[in-house]
Amino acid sequence: MESNQYTYMFEVEDRHWWYVGNHEIFLQTLQRKALLHDGIHFLDAGCGTGKWIEILKQSYHIHETGIDYNPLALEYAKTRGAFHLQLADINTCVFADASFDLITSFDVICNTNIDDVHVLRSFHTFLKDDGHLLLTVPAYQFLLSTHDTMVHQNKRYTKRQLKLLLESNGYEIVKISYCVCLLFPIAMIKRLLDKVFTSKNGDHNEVKMPGNMINHLFLFVMRFEKFLLRYISLPFGLSVMVLAKKAT
Repeated sequence: MESNQYTYMFEVEDRHWWYVGNHEIFLQTLQRKALLHDGIHFLDAGCGTGKWIEILKQSYHIHETGIDYNPLALEYAKTRGAFHLQLADINTCVFADASFDLITSFDVICNTNIDDVHVLRSFHTFLKDDGHLLLTVPAYQFLLSTHDTMVHQNKRYTKRQLKLLLESNGYEIVKISYCVCLLFPIAMIKRLLDKVFTSKNGDHNEVKMPGNMINHLFLFVMRFEKFLLRYISLPFGLSVMVLAKKAT
């Protein structure tokens, strides 16, 4: 990811509808399966600026490890707390077998330089026998856009593709769903327009804060989706979220 994208992210993660809404959905998904409790060993692979680690540390006494390949991202993460952070590439990082109860990785295996099969197999090795992986990826290859270029992503997935990828590499699916479903038509139009009208330069900022009214409206929609996800899987969306268990 271009370094300036980490700066844009860090500036808005506490209040932007995308980050706040998704983090609440991730938290609910893990809590409903009782996977968050004091004492767990947790890896955030591709931790970025550390907001997700901060959220978990606010409520649980966990043994966290955050890794990212970008030094600037980790500098931002350090401002959020005294977390256990490592500069590392998830393609090559090494941890002892069965080190973690939980691994999370959000929009990382889709990156241009990532071998998704190799990384998922590594995660499988790092997980304990009853360990879980919470993963997100962007959806639908036809939506590749300027933003994907700026964050070094070249892979987008369907729910079926992600399910098969995980099951063929030693995982049992616990929950899988598209996310950002109700806002998908707006996002799709914006992405398609970006392909035509937006130049691929380093100043591109997909997460610029919208006005308060729009931000609150979109966050309300995300929270409604969070409610729906308690009971159903959504049929389409801008991203795919999966909670998987290590199959033994």
